[in-house]
Order: sequence, then structure tokens, then C-alpha cells
Amino acid sequence: MTTRREAIGLLAHLGLGAGAAALLPGGVLAQAGSAGGDWRPLLNGRDLTGWTFFQDGVGAQDRDGVIAFHDGEMHVLGPEYTGPENPGMGYIATAEEYGDYHLSLEYKWGPRRFAPRELAKRDSGILYHAPSGRDYLWPDCVEYQIMEQSTGDAIPVNHRAIQAISAGGLPSWPRDFPGNTQYAPQVNAGPNLRQHIRADGNFDTLEGWNTVELICRGDSAAHVVNGRIVTALYGLQAQHEADRAYASVTRGRILLQIESAEISFRNVRIRSL
Repeated sequence: MTTRREAIGLLAHLGLGAGAAALLPGGVLAQAGSAGGDWRPLLNGRDLTGWTFFQDGVGAQDRDGVIAFHDGEMHVLGPEYTGPENPGMGYIATAEEYGDYHLSLEYKWGPRRFAPRELAKRDSGILYHAPSGRDYLWPDCVEYQIMEQSTGDAIPVNHRAIQAISAGGLPSWPRDFPGNTQYAPQVNAGPNLRQHIRADGNFDTLEGWNTVELICRGDSAAHVVNGRIVTALYGLQAQHEADRAYASVTRGRILLQIESAEISFRNVRIRSL
């Protein structure tokens, strides 16, 4: 196990110094890696301008009121939803691709749960580095998991990543320990290959609003939950559909998932790094 002294040594190597280490965990490291331009809204809080909609079994039009906006908040599968008890899963997606950015948003769970996950933990997610093109369920991407007591996990789908070395519970960021070049193991999930990189700690709340942040810089990424950095990824790669070979990936569309649970989003904003 990495000691606190070794962690402080890493911070010194990164140019942060022991003073920053005294303010750990999490938020200081995230701030150190996220200086950038001015914030701007990515979702305007009124409609899906700049975004597209996809629901499995339904398509590109929101037939059943899956998405609704009130007072600057976007509600997913809320009271306005009038469709079947087993709504098709899907997402909203940015029309543009993004790279080198800091994304921030707030989310809050609602009470409604739907088949086939009435008894499962409520689940959603931010999918990033998704390619442009056709829409389909479980697209190629890196998922920033939003799930009860698992928010911040990373699930690369036909992508892969090197999990940062954790220095006593602190994923190394904005640079990893030298020599960490091993990609996390993949599992065959049928139509795709997946990794599951678990967050270092549970910092989400099941009641009220949570703030999550995603920092993408080059082929690296950090997941921040309520001010704590919980996951850091390096050497991000995507699998090319034609030859299944992996190559570095640094940009793509950003998606917010629709997954059988009521959830609200607000203050979805982004800035360039």
C-alpha cells in the first residue's frame, strides 16, 4: 500500500507540494488539474437545443414524455412520463463532439422506478468520448457511472483505460505514477467488451442534489463526486469498428442516460481546458 509520505512525494513530483497534500482528499487534486476557460451552459434548462434524443424501441422522437423541463431542471421519467411500465432505455446526446474540457452538473434521484429494474439500484450515467454517427443502445464510450452508492465508477465500452495508481485512497491526478502501463481487464459482455473500474470511495447522497464533474484532458480523465476525486484514467483508447484495433481517443459526444429510474439534472455546464 502507498503511504501518505509516498503520496506527498508524488504531489511534490507533480509540482503541488506538501501544502496541497494537507488539504486532501480529492478536491485539491481535481482543482489542480482543471484550470480552464469560462463556464457556459451545455444544456439550457428549457429544451434539448444542441442535443439529440434516442430511446431504444422508440427512436429519435420523445413519444411518451420521457424528458420534461421545469424551472431550469431537466426531469427524466418524471411525472410527465406517460409510456409503458418498461420504457426503452436510451440517452440524450450532444450534437457536437468535445475534447479537453471540464464538465459539471448536478443530479437528484426521483421516486419512480421502472421495469425491468424496479428492485435494482437507481442507475444513470454520463457517457463520454462517444463517436458521432448512428444511435443505438449501449454505444461505444467511456461511462461515468451515476448509480446509488457507485457514482464515479468508470465503465469503458469498446474503449479501454489504465486505472490510476491510488495513493492511500487518492487516485493519482493530474499525472499518474511512472511505469503504470497496464490496462484494466476487460470482460466480454456479448455485443461489446467492457472494463469496470471502481471508484475509490462512495461520496454520493441518495437524498437531494449531488454535484459531479468530469475532467477530460488529452487521453486522460478524472471523475469527481461532491468535491472528491474518485477515479482517474489514463491512456484512453477506442476500438475501431472496422478492424477492432485500439487507438488513442481524446474527444467525442457527451450523453446523459435514460435507464429505468427517475432522475433530474440541472446546471449542466462546460468549459474548455
